[in-house]
Amino acid sequence: MVIIMRIEQLEYTVEIAKTGSITLAAESLKISQPSLSQAISSLEEELGIKIFKRSKIGTHLTEHGKEIVIKAQEVLNKMNELIETANLQQSLIAGRLSIASAPSICQSILPKALISFKKKYPSIELEIMEGDSPKIIKHVMDEKVDIGILAEFSNYGESNKYLLYEKIFKNKIMACVGKHSPFANKTSISLNEIFQNPVICTSKALINFLNKYGQPNYLFKSSNLEGAKNIITHGIATGFYTEASLKIDPYVSSGQIIPLEITDAGMNEVSYSLIQLKTNQSIASKEFKKEIKDQAIIFKRLYGL
Repeated sequence: MVIIMRIEQLEYTVEIAKTGSITLAAESLKISQPSLSQAISSLEEELGIKIFKRSKIGTHLTEHGKEIVIKAQEVLNKMNELIETANLQQSLIAGRLSIASAPSICQSILPKALISFKKKYPSIELEIMEGDSPKIIKHVMDEKVDIGILAEFSNYGESNKYLLYEKIFKNKIMACVGKHSPFANKTSISLNEIFQNPVICTSKALINFLNKYGQPNYLFKSSNLEGAKNIITHGIATGFYTEASLKIDPYVSSGQIIPLEITDAGMNEVSYSLIQLKTNQSIASKEFKKEIKDQAIIFKRLYGL
């Protein structure tokens, strides 16, 4: 027989034993008397024994009940020890953690990872900055930041013997056009079509990559992702963003920007990777890396990526 009991049932049992009254226990626990009685009855039924004898003068433990209360208190004590140990571990992880990130991941996974991490480790002071891959790698190498998050079309930096290099996930690059663009009724687009019209680029890595395929007609180059989107909505240029960031983008959800798949092989995917000096691995940085990997898994499952 499988017995499934809840921690609150043990707490209820111990409180009734202390007060000798279901009414007083319910007041102390701030729950209704019927809910408390039902919880205890369910526990007694699961265990197959009577824990309490109920009478007009109060609620008293049976002989079996006395043993149950002792064991229940032991379990609750261990639970409190576990919570205290976890709280102690959190308090030990303190200080400052600095992160340099590619802008595109700042629009998808990174915010959720930062919020979740801060809740777990409130004593850590977080510092976030954005940059392209060369700048991020330099900051990590110079120990100006603890962790770098790269967005790249090739394994740039992976061969650096001083760096620990961990891939998080891969994501599609989408061509984005405005709803008034001549391409707005399409679902996919080629680089040849893209190069026939003005292009907005927000990444040096992307500019270098596009230049390998031809001579784009750059309307302008800027690191301002939101400003570029505003231009795209007018239908006068094509921009490039990751599929992950577009899943929660208000311009896309409102229909002002239309994401198109890029048909050319090699141009339609970007890899996100964590980098860190092999000699600079604190407990805080290890916990953050675990957090962002977990958030990447959750995000991919949530949006079917």
